[in-house]
Amino acid sequence: KHEVNEAHQQSTEPEAHHKKHSLSASLNHTIIFSGVKNSEKRNSIGVPSFGLNYNYALSDRWFIGLHNDVIMEDFLVTRGSNGSQRSESSEEEIGVIERGRPVSSALMVVFKPIEKLGIMAGAGREFSKHEDYTVLRFGLETPIHLPRHWEVFGALTYDIMIDAYSSLTYGIGIAKLF
Repeated sequence: KHEVNEAHQQSTEPEAHHKKHSLSASLNHTIIFSGVKNSEKRNSIGVPSFGLNYNYALSDRWFIGLHNDVIMEDFLVTRGSNGSQRSESSEEEIGVIERGRPVSSALMVVFKPIEKLGIMAGAGREFSKHEDYTVLRFGLETPIHLPRHWEVFGALTYDIMIDAYSSLTYGIGIAKLF
């Protein structure tokens, strides 16, 4: 009888509201604006990436976290493609940036106005063997709670690498709440 009451109590508890920490992993696709293809044209290019994140719940609606993304390919972009250095100059004067499998880490603040929507904003750094850039990140997450303190989520983020380029990342992930 005690086991039945305990099982019933566990099944009726909101899964996510009692846990302060979460670790997540996601599989992503990153669109890099003003990528260079064939050493001559500016295009948007798509590359695979993945994310590893940690979040801490300050309350039911506010979270802080460290969000990390790894792009799995080397690529080239035209400098200033996010508008930060755009001028009347030719592309040769603006220059091309080499990126060798960059890793970005950003300290994020997440606000959940409703249970199934997280609005994110933060800043950090993108690291590459060629050059490092400051990154501003904005995004949305749509978590779906699963049993035993798990979540599956979709994510959409927009990164601005200061004085460099911009990218849009979308993906799906899984999180463990503890």
